Amino acid sequence: MKSKFTTSLIKGIAAAIPNNFIELTSLSSLYGTEEVKKIIASTGIEQVRAAKEGQCTSDLCAAAAEALLAKLEVDPSTIDGIVFVSQSPDYKMPATSVLLQHRLGLPTTAVAFDINYGCSGFVYGLYQASMLIESGGCERVLVCAGDTSSRMVHPGDRSVRMVFGDGGSATLVEKGESVSHFILRTDGSGAEHLIIPAGGSRMPISEETSLSIEVEDGNIRNEETLRMNGMEIMSFVLREIPQMIDELLYETGWKKEEVGTYALHQANKFMLEYLSKKMKFQKNSVPIAVSNVGNTGPASIPLMLSIKQKELTENDQLQKVICCGFGVGLSWASCSLDLSSTLILDPIEA
Repeated sequence: MKSKFTTSLIKGIAAAIPNNFIELTSLSSLYGTEEVKKIIASTGIEQVRAAKEGQCTSDLCAAAAEALLAKLEVDPSTIDGIVFVSQSPDYKMPATSVLLQHRLGLPTTAVAFDINYGCSGFVYGLYQASMLIESGGCERVLVCAGDTSSRMVHPGDRSVRMVFGDGGSATLVEKGESVSHFILRTDGSGAEHLIIPAGGSRMPISEETSLSIEVEDGNIRNEETLRMNGMEIMSFVLREIPQMIDELLYETGWKKEEVGTYALHQANKFMLEYLSKKMKFQKNSVPIAVSNVGNTGPASIPLMLSIKQKELTENDQLQKVICCGFGVGLSWASCSLDLSSTLILDPIEA
């Protein structure tokens, strides 16, 4: 699916991370020193942020939203839409977007959506917000995207525990003159490669689903925790993402070397460097910001922009930006943006 929008722009971006973290070297006694060193070297991740007890994704998104609206001097009563993108809602029901509407002081006339997406979710959220504005239904839409993935992983599963971190973000999209292109793709045939099997209607939680077992690769997990087939995900990314970005460049009319920033989902250092090399991107056009936060799912792109914003601004890399997220679903999505006039805050610790 392809779309072009001309009357929605991104006014501001903020990201929040827990002030609690796990140093990967502290896990050496559990997984072995050499294994930890090997994962740090390949992923570029040295520590992951972990939500504190009782801290939810909505708390991180709210912290980001409150800081952003205050800095922009935007009255919450003027926001008429909110989109919450996450796989870790506060409750099964009601929708977390509804809770955030009340918490942030948005009017009762505001429309609220929850979107259950992971690593492609930031772009999906921007797409939903842009549609609401282009349709004439909304003037300002707040996109809150993030996850507390640390609660989804088994402590004995080194393949994911040393990769996924927690984070939240808030992006204000409002009516204005700006051109953006979106491409979105879906392939449910690969759903099994990144999944939490139990917890839904298909496999309700039971005593059996909570039983931990050691699998072939030596990792320990149960049916209620995240399982990822890393090789299949890598294959999917290298197969689909270059093609999608090339297609988006064609739609925008941009040349590859004209793009200042390829804001790619921050999965890990190895994957991003491989993609950059495969696509022959300009040096420094693919920022990587995972070392102190980990893979924060739908928050990873806005968090990277937040961490790198000073450098990107100084080097004039925000006028032509391509965002691309990919992962659970399987799903992948990309968009072209002009962020040269967008306020991007430094990361907020909550």
